[in-house]
Amino acid sequence: MIIKHLNDTDFKIFIFNKISRDLTDEIKDIIKKLQKKLNLKGFYKVIVISKSVGVFLKIIKLDDSFYKDVLELKIDIRDCDLYFKTKDYFIISSLSKVVYYDGYYYGLVDDYFDKVIEKVEFGEYVLEYDICNILSNCVEVGGYNE
Repeated sequence: MIIKHLNDTDFKIFIFNKISRDLTDEIKDIIKKLQKKLNLKGFYKVIVISKSVGVFLKIIKLDDSFYKDVLELKIDIRDCDLYFKTKDYFIISSLSKVVYYDGYYYGLVDDYFDKVIEKVEFGEYVLEYDICNILSNCVEVGGYNE
């Protein structure tokens, strides 16, 4: 599991295994286990993207005025693409789609990503809707599994 602090209240989490039971219940259980570690109190929106390589969560605090001592979660399961951003093309060269923009390579996380998992410290995960502008202005540089 990788946890990235976006700021004092928001986080990105990547879980390196497929969720086997009900996705919503499993996500709630995982976040409640992390509640103390991440100091989660308030009302949070949790964006969930489930892929064959694992589950990506983006946890965004919406409100804390009515939820000072409790944790409330709104789970938002989305079907969108997930990209891996890195400066080193060769880490993601085996992916089916790789694009370049402003000094970074973005590889579409797909079934070929299993070969990349051990190298995740050399980049970060980015949701498709977070990089819409980049994808519309990028240069496609490769992808071997098309």
